[in-house]
Amino acid sequence: MTDPLILSASDSWTTPSGSSEPGLRVHVSLPTTPTSQPVSVLVLLDGDFMFLTATEFARTLGLVSLGDFPPVAVVGVMRDEPNPLAYITSRFRDFTPDEWTLPGPFAADNAMASKGTGGAPEFLRLLVDVVLPQVRARMNAAGHAMGECAIGGWSLSGLFAAWAWLEHSDVFPRAMAITPSLWWNDASILSRDIGKRPASHRLFVCAGEHEEGDVSKVYPQRFANADQRVMAAMVRNAETFGQRATESGASVDFAIYAGEHHVTVQSSAIARGMLHLFG
Repeated sequence: MTDPLILSASDSWTTPSGSSEPGLRVHVSLPTTPTSQPVSVLVLLDGDFMFLTATEFARTLGLVSLGDFPPVAVVGVMRDEPNPLAYITSRFRDFTPDEWTLPGPFAADNAMASKGTGGAPEFLRLLVDVVLPQVRARMNAAGHAMGECAIGGWSLSGLFAAWAWLEHSDVFPRAMAITPSLWWNDASILSRDIGKRPASHRLFVCAGEHEEGDVSKVYPQRFANADQRVMAAMVRNAETFGQRATESGASVDFAIYAGEHHVTVQSSAIARGMLHLFG
């Protein structure tokens, strides 16, 4: 048996959910070079999907920029569900702000939402009241002061990131919404009043060029048919959200990635998003 991978300056733990549901699995990577300044925190949902990519980028850019890119701690959060299909059902519950029965082209996906929908307020409470204090304690023990927090996610968790940025900007004044599922509940999030925001509130939102249009270019994501793509309007909705956020006064970076689609856009988006949020 080979030795396990050890990530320097990191920690992992599982915290109970306070219910019969599995708890949350948390990974934290801290800066590897000493710093006296507060360390910004990026909380990435679907943590196992993006945690290592974000950690590598934060550490590499911090090194090669000779300190111009500030120190960032990356926190990956994921429901501690060992069954991949069961984890998908938990995403429909944890990351959606409203209860909704999926209509039309997405009606078959109601079977995947068997654990319910509209659980985002409770998941946000767990992040704010349970996970972040645990992260702060570990950072303090390592000699790091905790700075501002950003929230990030992809697809349904990207919807959650956008919603949390609206709902709890005092905790998450910065957000990274990677090809977010803003279509949820008839795109009701797009009608929310963002209000006035300072330029220190930052948002990165993006979509892949091939999320709309020619369905033959959706590879390797095989489950998005033409009618779903029309209803989801991933590119148009992301652009609308970016425009409305810009009008609020927040600092916004919106990107459409040429040649990319819903699955392949993640890695590039993490790099550009972190540059906008923290650079």
